Formats: sequence, structure tokens, C-alpha cells
Amino acid sequence: MLYINDRYYTEEDLKSYYTSFENIDTLKNGGRLRIAVCTTNVLEWLALFFYIKGKGGSVVPIHASSPRQAAIRIAKKASSHLLIDQSVSSIVHLSEAKLEEEGRLVQFSSGSTGAPKCIERTWLEVEKEVDEYVKRLPVGRETTPIIACPVTHSYGLISGVMTSLKRGIEPIIIASMNPKYILRKLREYPNHLLYASPSLLYSLVSLLTKGERLHMVMTSGALMPSSWLASLRAVSDQVFQQYGCSEAGCVAIQLSVTHPQQMGIPLSHVRVRAGEIDRPSEIIVETENKTIHTNDLGYFAEDGTLHFVSRIDDVINVAGLNVYPQEVEDVLMEEPRVKEAIVYKKADLYAGERVCALFTSYSPVSEMELRKWCQARLAPYQIPVEWKEVIDIPKLANGKVNRKMLSEVHV
Repeated sequence: MLYINDRYYTEEDLKSYYTSFENIDTLKNGGRLRIAVCTTNVLEWLALFFYIKGKGGSVVPIHASSPRQAAIRIAKKASSHLLIDQSVSSIVHLSEAKLEEEGRLVQFSSGSTGAPKCIERTWLEVEKEVDEYVKRLPVGRETTPIIACPVTHSYGLISGVMTSLKRGIEPIIIASMNPKYILRKLREYPNHLLYASPSLLYSLVSLLTKGERLHMVMTSGALMPSSWLASLRAVSDQVFQQYGCSEAGCVAIQLSVTHPQQMGIPLSHVRVRAGEIDRPSEIIVETENKTIHTNDLGYFAEDGTLHFVSRIDDVINVAGLNVYPQEVEDVLMEEPRVKEAIVYKKADLYAGERVCALFTSYSPVSEMELRKWCQARLAPYQIPVEWKEVIDIPKLANGKVNRKMLSEVHV
């Protein structure tokens, strides 16, 4: 059925969990309950997920690293009736709230632009996404999905695990995020489709030996810097990228990525609106029963491909002129000594907002040298006013950067 690291598990292994769950009344009769789950046991998590879903209940996945009090807080925020904390032997009763009318997947938005929002999707909506995803992504049964991202998140859980099982393919779930271990699994399964974040993909590329290649890779969650994408494409047979939002799941898939902003043709179960190349506007997603304002800025190219420009909240307005962080970051990361760069905004008394840059480097590089580099490649209003070199760029648990938080921390 699936692998977790090096160990293979059959459908019977999952069913043995189901049998044990039937001996716990709160789970056996939990068809209309909202149940939060936080566990480091990946197999038990997947067993609980499919068991509760099969019962018609609602599931609230909580990242396995969350301490008990954090898990309780998140579960309460999601209006959960129960929290399974690390094991079914530790069930926390939280609420006697009204029972669910319909089972749902309950998740939180990334929180990359503010406080995470609680998002609910019916199982019918999730299954529709899985069906359309499988139709769009051309992956044969001979290809092994290797899922190197959390399976408590939609990217790993739905796009990775659920679509693999829908195809009748046995996925490999990586529970150990050691890049060298992941490379070993990729070598073991050369005909692979790797699901990973941009930063992990970049780390893997840097560890490849001369002449070594990746087969298929999928990136999602954040724009990949142009220099990283170029390096990835040079050693990969195919590079895919998917775009989505918490409220709708995967919305579009780009089957051959040549530019970081390419998000692909929208899946057929959604209708997407966006701007034009010279006038990007908010990406709006329409499903059968809701309209979703993504707060993402984007446009459609002439070939119908959706392009993502920036989060609307991240656009920097310098005296009426828009600065898109990715453009500045790409220029900075073309400087050979710059390892990673993140551009964000701060309030400015005269210009309204000013451009700031946080960066890491391979070798010493001065602010003056970076300014000179930018002056030859950017308009004056795009050049960062403030610079700060750090050892690591702070990221959220999902690998995304909270630019709003950076503007508050680096005062």
C-alpha cells in the first residue's frame, strides 16, 4: 500500500488499526465528531485520517511537532470535540458542541501574511480535487511518488498520498527530512516523482554528484528563486509546479516550469480569474459553491497559463510605484556570493513604504557591493534601502516566509 521511510505497510496493517479503533467508543461512534490529531506516528496518523473520513467524521490535522498545549490550543480554535494527542491512548475531550452535519477536512491557512485562518472543506470537495489532479498530472504506474513534505499538510496529504493511492501507486513517505537520506531513496527509485519544498529541492541539487539527475520533481508553497530553478532544471528530467490555496486545495499545475511565476492551467473543477501581464490583479477562485479571494496577485498569459506575481500584502508601494519582492530577490541571488535573499517592506515617512532586504551569503559581501550590483539591474525605487545579513532566513513550519513578521522583528 505505502512505504514510510524504508518500511512497507500493507492495507491489512491499516485495517489492524481500524480494528483497534473500533474498540474505542469515542472513535467507533465518532461519525459526527470533529477530531483533531497530533502524532509523530505517521502510520497511525494516516490510519486515523482514513478511518475518521470513512466514518463521515471531520479531521483536524495538527503538525506532529506541536507540544501538547499548542495542540490543545489549535484543536480548540478549530472547534474540535476531541484531540488525539500522540496516541489513541491519550484522547483529550474538548467540547460538547453541536455534532457535525457533514464530514470535513479542517485545516489552517499558512499564516504567512497574518494569523492563520480555519478552513473547512467537505470530503466531496477533497475527492473532487483528487480526481481532477490525477487527470491533469501525467504520472504512470511505473513512477514512484516520494513525498518529502509533511503529510499533515494538503500538499503532502492530498497531492502526495491521496492522489497516489487513487492511481493505485504505492507512495514512499519520507519521515526523516535528512537530505542525504532522501537522496538515497531517490537513487533507489530512479523513476520517481519527488514532492518537496523549494528550499529542500535546492539542498538536494547541491548534494548531487556530477552527472547525477532527478527524474520528476514537484515544487509548491513558495516561489522558487530564478537561480534555484535554473539549477534544478539543469539536473531534472521534468519540473512541475502546483498552485493552490487552503480554501480550494490545488488549483493549477504547470507541467514544464521555465519561470518561477508559472503556475499552469487551472484544473477543470475550478474557475479562476486574474489580471493581464501588464496589469496583474487578485487571483479569484470559484468552485461549485464558493468564491475565494486568494489575496494573491497574478495574471493569465496568452496561452492560458496562470502566473503568480506576489501576495498582495507583500507588494511594496514606494511613492506610488509597486515593487514586487521576487524581482528584487532574483537580482540579489544572481550575485554569486548571495545564498538566499528575502525582500520585505517597512513604513517610510516620505515614500510611504521602503524596500528592505534580509540575506545570507556564501562568502563576505558588503552592503555597498550589493547596492552597486542592484544599481546596474534595478530601477532606483526597487533597490533596498535597508540591508541585514543573517545566518539563516527565518521560516514558518511549512517553509514559507512571513514578510510581515520580518518587518516587525527587524526594526
